[in-house]
Order: sequence, then structure tokens, then C-alpha cells
Amino acid sequence: MKTIEIHTQGGLKHQVQTEVYDAQVLNDQLNSNDLITVLIGDFIIQRIDVKRILPLSISNVEGTKKVEVHTNGGKVIEITTNDYDPIFLNEQLNNSNTVTVVIGDYIFSRIDVKQIVPMKEEPIVVEPTEQL
Repeated sequence: MKTIEIHTQGGLKHQVQTEVYDAQVLNDQLNSNDLITVLIGDFIIQRIDVKRILPLSISNVEGTKKVEVHTNGGKVIEITTNDYDPIFLNEQLNNSNTVTVVIGDYIFSRIDVKQIVPMKEEPIVVEPTEQL
């Protein structure tokens, strides 16, 4: 079972358990104009009411890129992902037909995203020890 936290446009938070969590598949449903609501586990939500979806029980996320997502509510969420494409993501954020965007395993309402900042990888510096 995977646990995710769903934040609504009205400010509510719901923790939901689901057998399968695939952020890309769920994002496609949230952006489908053929649907009014989506089913997440046993929870039904109107697709335009989704503000963000955060995975809580996903362990050891590996990725090559770390980004910080700054939301309009002032939250900063650090995400590790293998599929960060700033050009594609910017196009989605500017597309009026898009309701939500997916970044790694996280889903955000496009109107909730204020900025996405790639994080610089700090090189590990080993201090030399003094030889006597």
C-alpha cells in the first residue's frame, strides 16, 4: 500500500492509501476533459479541486536531478527526479488546457506552482589533515 496526501484548492488535506500510485497515469486522468472526478484509492475528488498530491510512503527515490518547487502558498518542496524537462514543463504550466503537472512522483495544480528551481549539487570537500 502507498500513502499519498491530497491537498485541495479549499485548503483541506486528505491522506489516502492506494494499492498502486503512478503519478503520470493519475496526472493524465486529472487533465482529461472527459472526466469530472477521479478515483484515488477509495477517495473520489473533483479533478479541478486538486491543488497538489504528495507521496508520503515512497522510499529511496533515486534520480539524477533535484529541484525545489515553490508554491503560491509559500511551501517549498524538494523533489528528486530522473525526468525533469524544463522546456516541456514550462509549456504545460502555460497551457490553459492543463489542470495539473507531474514532477517526479508529485502532482501540482499548474496555478499552485510559483517557481521551479534546479538545485546545484554541492561537491563533497574533504578537509586535508595536517601531517606532523
